[in-house]
Amino acid sequence: MTNGSKSPDAGGSVPETDGWLLGAASLARAAAERAGVTIEPAASQQDCEAASRLFDRVWHQPEGSSLLTPGALIALAHSGNYVAVMRAGDRVVGAAAGFFAPPPARTLHSHLAGVLPELRGRGAGNALKLHQRHWALNAGATNITWTFDPLVARNAYLNVHRLGARIDRYFENFYGEMGDALNGHDASDRALANWNLLRPYPRPAPAVRPEPHYLLRTDGDRPLLEKDEARGELLALQIPADIETLRRTNPGAASQWRAGLRTAMTWALAGGWAVVDVRRDGCYLLERPAEGSGG
Repeated sequence: MTNGSKSPDAGGSVPETDGWLLGAASLARAAAERAGVTIEPAASQQDCEAASRLFDRVWHQPEGSSLLTPGALIALAHSGNYVAVMRAGDRVVGAAAGFFAPPPARTLHSHLAGVLPELRGRGAGNALKLHQRHWALNAGATNITWTFDPLVARNAYLNVHRLGARIDRYFENFYGEMGDALNGHDASDRALANWNLLRPYPRPAPAVRPEPHYLLRTDGDRPLLEKDEARGELLALQIPADIETLRRTNPGAASQWRAGLRTAMTWALAGGWAVVDVRRDGCYLLERPAEGSGG
């Protein structure tokens, strides 16, 4: 590695400067301090057992089943993949695990990342992703990918608005029926997030945008899908502020939201629209990239 702090080219080269990695480390450390947590790679069997229990607690796994067993986490960590544990004092309050994906050693796929509900709103999720970013850069990766439920507004806001990840694809019923407390019996549609680690963080403030045309909006608890062709330069897809509560209180409406967002998002992506932002209230904003512009 060479000295200096110049940012590497965002076209895909692996970072080679100590300054670039130090900057990523500083951002990760500051985010953890603001959230009141520490985050470290799993270094023992006990760490992997604690991470496995954390995942099962966050995703409300039934007794006797596990999203990712301690043995699997030990194997991932031992083979040079990403397993990290977040602590508040001595308590494990978050964890993440990922593995390398093609092209070899250039993309880290984050399979699971979660924090306890009590830490929501404190920046803990952002801190966990920034720790993952620094670890991946240090390992020579240039991108992190992960799937997420596009109906969960807080995750969409973090992934797109805070981190600057783009949405590459929309998958229908990606995992099949999951049946856990968070997903219920809803189809497991997922969006694929792709985070270019060589782009500046935090992302630049977005330009002032025109009033969007709503292709999908709320009508009480239920979605209202616009039938006309999208108009204007900016498209909006509104989602519920809290789909997890809606799944418990009105599962029929939650299923309608799944179908509505699936129709709107797949239509928009297929038509060349790209997600450029997500508002805090859970509204996707999409633009059609200018002809000849890069992704």
